[in-house]
Amino acid sequence: MFDVAWSEMLVLLAVAVVVIGPKDLPRVLYAAGKFTRKIKTFTGDIQKSLDRIIHDEELNEITREANKAGGENLQFEIERQLAEEERRRLAMLPKERGDAGK
Repeated sequence: MFDVAWSEMLVLLAVAVVVIGPKDLPRVLYAAGKFTRKIKTFTGDIQKSLDRIIHDEELNEITREANKAGGENLQFEIERQLAEEERRRLAMLPKERGDAGK
């Protein structure tokens, strides 16, 4: 992400030891790691939300286009298929969470 070479990393570490001090350096590095993890989690959640919004909007657009051509029976069929897709997606969630921990 930042393209930092080992030599640059050693210079940064030396500066950190001088500025922060060797006693407080582990605590500062731990806090920086926690902050980085929170930022990654936050951006991941935002990305998932945006993907879901885009997916829902695409489905709505498909439904609108199909309604123009097909009428009420087509609307019923699309809603049935969407409900089944949502049921399958929800059924897969516990499996995905269980596999992620392995």
